[in-house]
Amino acid sequence: MKTRIIIVLAMLVMVAIVGCKKKAETLPDAEVTAAITTYAPLPTFKEVFRVLDQLQVKDISAAIPTTLYKAKQEEVRNAFSLGLLTADATLAAKGRNKARLGDISAQMMNLTTLIGLEDEVNQMGADLKTLIAKEKWDELEQALDVHKKRVEDKLWDSESYDNYTLMLMGGWVEAANRVAWLLKQNYSAEKTKVLDQKGTFNSLVGNLKQIKAEHIVNQPEFKEALAFVEQIKGVIDADTDKTYSQAQLDEIIKITEQVKTSFQK
Repeated sequence: MKTRIIIVLAMLVMVAIVGCKKKAETLPDAEVTAAITTYAPLPTFKEVFRVLDQLQVKDISAAIPTTLYKAKQEEVRNAFSLGLLTADATLAAKGRNKARLGDISAQMMNLTTLIGLEDEVNQMGADLKTLIAKEKWDELEQALDVHKKRVEDKLWDSESYDNYTLMLMGGWVEAANRVAWLLKQNYSAEKTKVLDQKGTFNSLVGNLKQIKAEHIVNQPEFKEALAFVEQIKGVIDADTDKTYSQAQLDEIIKITEQVKTSFQK
């Protein structure tokens, strides 16, 4: 009887060991697991663009930067610039500004080589060119949304978390900048609630601090930009019942401009 019990116990131990081994084999390696637990997927900057639905087309068009954003060709700057220009393209589509949207789209296509997004962005450029020519504005907005998600998914799925974060930073910095500027033109405390994006900026700062690649973190411009994004987070966190004063809008505009300037050095 004793012998049978020992044999049964031994078999149970073996089954447990095999089961644990199979479970371990299905888990990602340590590096990927660490990335998954430290990098956060970020929401679309269109969350802050919701306020545009309350504005007239001519007012939105006035918020499109008159100067096309450009920085020297380099991986970090290209990723940031692509995100920023995607926000500007969305603004131009909502503002029905055909000329500016064409310029922005062309510039976006110049940024793909160093970040491995040639196919995705070139396809987006081709689709936008066709829709711009036909002035199909609603379809343009939808196409931008689809392509934006495709690009973000490509970076995330390929575990290019650094460029994913830099691109999303560009989009959120520009969206916050332009929306704060628009809200300043006809101030309403209630409308500023759209800037209450504490979770997003908390995750953005967290992601930026996870970047370890030397060619990124050793750049003084990156360190400067990170400090500015932390300042933006500080302003966003200092709300009054989820609203922001005109002085705080001025701060957001000023600091986001400083981030943009950092990457143009």
